[in-house]
Amino acid sequence: MENYSNQISYENPMEENKRPAFLTFLCVLTFIGSGAALLSNLATPMFLPSFIEIMRDNTMFANIIEIYEKMLEIPVWQYYFLAIFCATAIVGAIYMLKMKKIGFHIYAISQIAQMAIGHFLMGGSFKINYFSGFVTLLFIGLYATCYKKFTNLEENNEQINNNY
Repeated sequence: MENYSNQISYENPMEENKRPAFLTFLCVLTFIGSGAALLSNLATPMFLPSFIEIMRDNTMFANIIEIYEKMLEIPVWQYYFLAIFCATAIVGAIYMLKMKKIGFHIYAISQIAQMAIGHFLMGGSFKINYFSGFVTLLFIGLYATCYKKFTNLEENNEQINNNY
């Protein structure tokens, strides 16, 4: 009789670590918010000057034009710098969708950096937006509730290698 105790197990190593629906929901919201911010930071330096010229024809936009003119004073590289952190937040959300702890750290650091950069680099023109800060900290806290279910990057590779 053959010994079947050394057979390879083809069970999914991620099966015990199923992704909660709430985490998927948070990641989708992150993709939407950070994706929109990424596009905005990339497009603003290119399109803002022509947008202001169009709005100058209408007097009801006088207050808004002042804000946009202050945005023009900000160097273009600062918008692109913020865009990098938006993209990094998206990368963090992708890792969290894959249930990796590193994703939480990437996301949290990039979001906090965006708040700090937005305040310190652009601080003369823009003040801290408390609602934005609240939402950022709320999302970090909500992601933290899922953190204990995440795995390290190496854990899945070790589990897969141990099965073979």
